[in-house]
Amino acid sequence: MLEPLAGRLKWEKTIQGIRVAIPVSRNTFALLYGPLVLAWIVIASIHYWHVLMVPHPDDDQFTLQMIAMLVYAIGICFFLIWLAFTFTGETVLFLDSAELNLQRRVLGIEVASRSFPAGQVKQLIYISPHRMAVSRSIIDPNSSKIQFRTGNGMHSFAKGITESEARALIQAMIKANKLPNI
Repeated sequence: MLEPLAGRLKWEKTIQGIRVAIPVSRNTFALLYGPLVLAWIVIASIHYWHVLMVPHPDDDQFTLQMIAMLVYAIGICFFLIWLAFTFTGETVLFLDSAELNLQRRVLGIEVASRSFPAGQVKQLIYISPHRMAVSRSIIDPNSSKIQFRTGNGMHSFAKGITESEARALIQAMIKANKLPNI
């Protein structure tokens, strides 16, 4: 059973090491974008329902309407994928004496995985958020991350993590005593 570690992070000690669940960072954009797209879906659905229900001649205008409906259906698919990722996405970190494994999950289903030998993980650091390119006065909280070096380059995970969550996570990783080079 996962227990709270810090902030949004949940963890558990396993026989081999530790497992940490790091949810995707949600921002206020999701709270604005979600209802806006839902309103668009409702309005467009009503419009296209009426287009399909009335008799129509086989002409170019109806063909264009069908193409628009296809684009609309593709847009709904992208929206549903974004919604699933935003509200159920997480990175799960598995750390034992042999390897550091990072899994990306959406709806609890693994969609990507990366593994690194634990003996090669070095320089585990927190990268604080930086200012947005559009406006230098606004700090982008989703730009923070934890970064580490292995033999084949720099890698990062936990995008959008806060400093207190990063400290707790790094401490848990060190306390598990599974990363010899930190």
